[in-house]
Amino acid sequence: MKKVIALIGISMGMFCLSNVQAQDAGNFVGTALDLSRTTPGGSARMLGIGEAQTSLGGDISSASSNPAGLGFFNKSEFSFTPAFNYLNTTSEYLGLNTSDARLNFNFSNLGAAIKYGRGSGSFKGGSFGISINRIADFQNQITYEGNSFNQLDNNGNIIFDPNNPADFVEYAALNAFTSNGSDISFDNDFAELAFETFLISPFSINGNNFVDRDYYAVEDDGSFPQDNNGNDIFIPAYTEPDFPTFQTETIKSTGAMYQTSFSYGANYDDRIYFGAGLGLITMTREVNREYIEIPTNAELTSLVLEDNYEQNGTGVNATFGVIGRPMPQVLLGASYTTPSIISIEQIRSVTLTANYLFATSFREQIESFGFDYEAFNFTITTPSKLRAGATYFLGKSGFITGDIERINYAGANLSNSESGVSFSQANSDINQLESVINYRLGAEFRYEMFRLRAGFARMDDPIKNDIDESENRITFGGGIRTEDYFVDMAISTSNGRNSTVSPYPRREALVENKNTAVSFTVGFFF
Repeated sequence: MKKVIALIGISMGMFCLSNVQAQDAGNFVGTALDLSRTTPGGSARMLGIGEAQTSLGGDISSASSNPAGLGFFNKSEFSFTPAFNYLNTTSEYLGLNTSDARLNFNFSNLGAAIKYGRGSGSFKGGSFGISINRIADFQNQITYEGNSFNQLDNNGNIIFDPNNPADFVEYAALNAFTSNGSDISFDNDFAELAFETFLISPFSINGNNFVDRDYYAVEDDGSFPQDNNGNDIFIPAYTEPDFPTFQTETIKSTGAMYQTSFSYGANYDDRIYFGAGLGLITMTREVNREYIEIPTNAELTSLVLEDNYEQNGTGVNATFGVIGRPMPQVLLGASYTTPSIISIEQIRSVTLTANYLFATSFREQIESFGFDYEAFNFTITTPSKLRAGATYFLGKSGFITGDIERINYAGANLSNSESGVSFSQANSDINQLESVINYRLGAEFRYEMFRLRAGFARMDDPIKNDIDESENRITFGGGIRTEDYFVDMAISTSNGRNSTVSPYPRREALVENKNTAVSFTVGFFF
């Protein structure tokens, strides 16, 4: 059975800066952070030098990173860049480590630069650039698993910790309430899902009204334990050291954010290059979560929670840039990208299925209940980006280049909810995010038609906590360049952006991320 409801009730308000769960559909702060942590991206040439490109030109990547670089073109070109990403995650949960991986094919960049006019005198003309650039990647796959249980005291009694419920049903019972042992109310949708699938029920014993699990312990053969008179004994199937609950979840995420840039860059006297561009953003992300619990010796054989959501958005920004040549062998560049305003529609469905050993007079052997949430629309404004770079040319043998980038993540903002959900607390949490300085270094060495490249990039952590969410990237590349065409390849390896995920609030798995990407660029001059 499915129930359509208007508000997103499971995870709103559960965000804290020590726990950014981008896989949680209700964590809008995590979504704002994901959409703000973009990269310059571009061709394999730029990827090979760590994406340090603010003070460089003559590459279609300039259309989005620094349009002034379009002023370096002497003739028109077209290029495209397919790529393969291999993503690997290692999760630690309840003392167990679990690895998962995903291979993805995509296009990192596609574009053309059109040389327009030769100019007269000091003005050397310029170029129009149109490019489609992959600036954020949401591809990932995470699996974690472990055995959970409540501890026992010295007398053998179960110790229940309301701040750390040992299983999903215990969490659901803590978030459901009864005043008379028959009616029931819920703090969130997880608790209602558990009630509708007969996992929890209200009880009243000796005037004490409470909500507890409504399935019971069984023997190894599936029968209930019996007393000396042969009567069945119904003991709630609490999880404990001898009867742990196996928990596992797989989270599959797909999608990306692309920027289509329409830019122009001009050349003044081969000494000053300036440009501007308009960026149109499209993003899509789909997350499918499947969480499973398998208790030990219980009439409940398993429960399966499926939580799926999809986000689709469009937005706009603008980029302005300048590059100067104070000396023949030196280039200095700077660019400013305005905040991106992105309108997003989110749809979501959640289903809980409980599988029992047998049916009873009041429930089936398999019980399922879910919610289909109405489409939810909101707007994210990402922070602006300020970049500066310098390049030193080693004659005709190549160059060394470097960038710094400042982003104040507290400048992000959530707004325009059409469903009555307030973003005041989320924006308050965003205000606690840090301003960071990212840097990128790269070098290219040339010998006749051949090119060899290497680079390094570090993206700093905008959150002060015990989890390192910074990212380090090492890149290598090479290629050939003739008068008619060019071919480039780049390999990058990165690690970082560690995070936590939760099967339900208050229980976390730590996730380490690694990514290896291989990209190829083929381009033609015309």
